[in-house]
Amino acid sequence: MGQYRVFSAVVAAALALSSTSNAHMIMKTPAPFGNPDNSPLSSSGANFPCKVTGDAATFYSGVDATEMAVGTDQTLSFTGSAVHGGGSCQLAITSDKQPSASSTWQVIQSIEGGCPTKDGTNPGEYTYQIPEGVAAGDYVFAWTWISKLAGQPEYYMNCAPIKVTGGSAKRSPEETKELATRAASLPNLFVANLESVNSCKTTPGTDPTFPDPGTTVNKFLAGQAKYAEVDGTNCFPVGATGGGSGSGSGSATTTAAAAEPTSTTADAAAPTTSSATGFVTSVLPTTSPTTTAASPTTASASSAPTSSGTPSTTGGLTGECTSEGMFNCVDGSSFQQCASGTWTSLQAMPAGTTCAAGQSTTLWSREIRRIRTPRRSLPSTF
Repeated sequence: MGQYRVFSAVVAAALALSSTSNAHMIMKTPAPFGNPDNSPLSSSGANFPCKVTGDAATFYSGVDATEMAVGTDQTLSFTGSAVHGGGSCQLAITSDKQPSASSTWQVIQSIEGGCPTKDGTNPGEYTYQIPEGVAAGDYVFAWTWISKLAGQPEYYMNCAPIKVTGGSAKRSPEETKELATRAASLPNLFVANLESVNSCKTTPGTDPTFPDPGTTVNKFLAGQAKYAEVDGTNCFPVGATGGGSGSGSGSATTTAAAAEPTSTTADAAAPTTSSATGFVTSVLPTTSPTTTAASPTTASASSAPTSSGTPSTTGGLTGECTSEGMFNCVDGSSFQQCASGTWTSLQAMPAGTTCAAGQSTTLWSREIRRIRTPRRSLPSTF
């Protein structure tokens, strides 16, 4: 009898483990980093982004990049069964090879309601595209999910390496310029329910609508979803403001060029700078008074080789250029890009943003954002 009880206990434990391993949702395609489990990110935000564990260099390795051609249909699929009635998801990319808490994530598609299930019961498959205008190169792709019926605020995130290849369409110089202009206003990733990232909270039992979803938005359960607007004031990572040109006006394309991976270290006494993103961030201990955003700061230009061109009367460059995708920032307030072998016309930076003066492969330099964050809550990669 005793042996039978032990056997029964072992079987019960195995069944429970099997049930847990099949619960929640894990991104299946594209293939994610880190062999992730099915749980949401820690509410402390310690494993943001990507549910990173251990050494970042090890975590962001060992997975073959999924090749994606610009403008062609890609498939997002899942493993697991606990869809929690659905919720809202976003798909985003970053040029950082080893994303950290200060990385810039640019949203390429938002799904408001009906994700990761369209019928409220079974996991679904979703089609998306890498937008026209994204520069060819290596990126990290992210799927994020705010579940609807979890009973408590949650935030899921899996990431995968991808290799973007150029589109086949032949475009006129005017069309190329338009794509470059749209790049500046692609919205930032919405993040909530993670204590060390921001103070944003969502309401359980609802399908959040994103403050800045971009122009590619799906509503698969329109008429059935229980939509809830979220105040977007504090719903973006440190250093991000929610979109290039303000809430709701993000564009569907980006020309972000791949950047070498960098890491930043939290320092309560002085700001730290990520050269990959151009962001300047500062973290204050909880004993310090709340500080409003400081004046805009301009990051130093990248050490990338300069591209040819003739100075114009407006301070920009004209004529031919040789470094495809290279940005040229003038006085921190306007920019242009080397596209199809020719410099585009100067475009004004979106309100509230500045760019790194000179030529570089990265463009952004945003306002200093100061937050009150307990030191003990800081993720190791912050």
